[in-house]
Amino acid sequence: MTEHPSEAEFVACVEAIRSQDPALSPLMAGIVAAVSQGIAADSRSFSKLFGIAHALVLREINQLTGPDAPIEITRRDTRTQRMHLKLTVKGEALCRPVP
Repeated sequence: MTEHPSEAEFVACVEAIRSQDPALSPLMAGIVAAVSQGIAADSRSFSKLFGIAHALVLREINQLTGPDAPIEITRRDTRTQRMHLKLTVKGEALCRPVP
């Protein structure tokens, strides 16, 4: 069973990601960090865990996807609008130097 990072480790990861790509909002960097650390692999889980409206999370994910983006949507549930996510090569590179 994998242990999730502490809150301080998660915040440090988010800050490190934002320092590498200042165009990312704190929420965007949080989504990338959560996917990379195995905290949340889909939009609904992230939304519930952090107490953020699912619609806001979906909006940020849509901005995080596309060519040369850090996140890839691997599956969508049309009924719940849940998006399952994974890091792209760029996402992995953003997270690589993160402790």
